[in-house]
Amino acid sequence: MPSAPARTALTATQIIASLAKTEGWKLYGDGADVAIEKTYRFENFLKTMAFVNAVAYIAEQQDHHPELLLTYSSCSVRFNTHDVQGVSRSDFECAALVDALIGTATSPAGTTA
Repeated sequence: MPSAPARTALTATQIIASLAKTEGWKLYGDGADVAIEKTYRFENFLKTMAFVNAVAYIAEQQDHHPELLLTYSSCSVRFNTHDVQGVSRSDFECAALVDALIGTATSPAGTTA
């Protein structure tokens, strides 16, 4: 199956296949609001904010901005591509870059990074 351009909506099958290759990312919403989401947990607010600032830098570099939900010790990152009203390859590329911030210490929601 040929890969879709970065800013083309992926099919449901492509989204599920891509999610299977990620750790901790889940499907969120439906229709035009469908997105991929992952929650990262940290030891304290300062570490959470450092992560958020790094995500902001990635978002600016990629010109692809996630929704962020920030608490004292966690940050949920949600990507979708508004232009295509769905999930695109860009969302998964940015998700991989965000995961790379944590490196080998990547942990699923509910644990501390």
